[in-house]
Order: sequence, then C-alpha cells, then structure tokens
Amino acid sequence: MSKSQKFYSVNSLILQKFVSHLTKSGKKFKAEKILKNVLIKIALKGFAPIKVLIFAINNVKPLVEVRNFRAKNRKSFQVPFPLKFMRQISLSLKIILKSSFLKKNFEDSLVDELIKSSQGQSQSVKITKNIHKLAYQNRIFIRYRWF
Repeated sequence: MSKSQKFYSVNSLILQKFVSHLTKSGKKFKAEKILKNVLIKIALKGFAPIKVLIFAINNVKPLVEVRNFRAKNRKSFQVPFPLKFMRQISLSLKIILKSSFLKKNFEDSLVDELIKSSQGQSQSVKITKNIHKLAYQNRIFIRYRWF
C-alpha cells in the first residue's frame, strides 16, 4: 500500500476531489502535501480535521445554480437550476479555495477558512447565501429550464 493510498483511505471521494482542485500544472504530489499540512494544522488547533472538512463542505454547498439563458427575443434571463450532488461538492470546494487564495499564506488562510466554514461564519458561506438569494429572486424564470 503506497503513501497516497493510505492518505485516501478515509473519506476518499472528498479528499481526492480536494486534491484535484488544489492541483496546478499536474503537480499532484505538491497538492497532497498542502492538504496534509492543512489537516495537521487543523488538528493542532484542537479540531477533528475530517469532520471540519465535511462540515465546511456541507455549509458551503450550494443547492442551486444560476445560469444565463437567452430567449428568442434577445433578452437574457438568469435561470435557477438544481444541482446534482457531485456538482454541489465541486462548487463548494471551488468557493472555499477561491476565498482562501486571496490571502498571503495559503495554508494558514485555508485552515482558517475551513474552520470558520464548518462553524458557518466564513466568507464562503456568505457567497453561497448570495447564490441562493439570487436564485430565489429569479425563481420566476424557472419556466425556461430545459429538463
């Protein structure tokens, strides 16, 4: 059993998704190293790292997405769409990483973002609430969905 297989043994789907979102220019080993350091720093702060990660993803997970739709009369509408589970996880990871990329030290900011997101107090939770608010405001255009 290699080191990466041991690392993925617990909650493999979420950890693999997280590593794939962290990967840049094919440097997967570097992304795994960053994720391990983040989980260790969360544990050193006194939290359970896997639980923090799962709670953060659940709190940030958007249930709907707003897509632009152009009708025949050249008007553009923002139409809310329900999301499948895997798309919800992917979007939540993107939102968390996007809000933590803005700060200087990436690992420390990611640790803080994950802990605050698991408690429901971070910037990424506000972004998700704004997405839901926008979908609620545009619910009148649901008739333009094509499924």
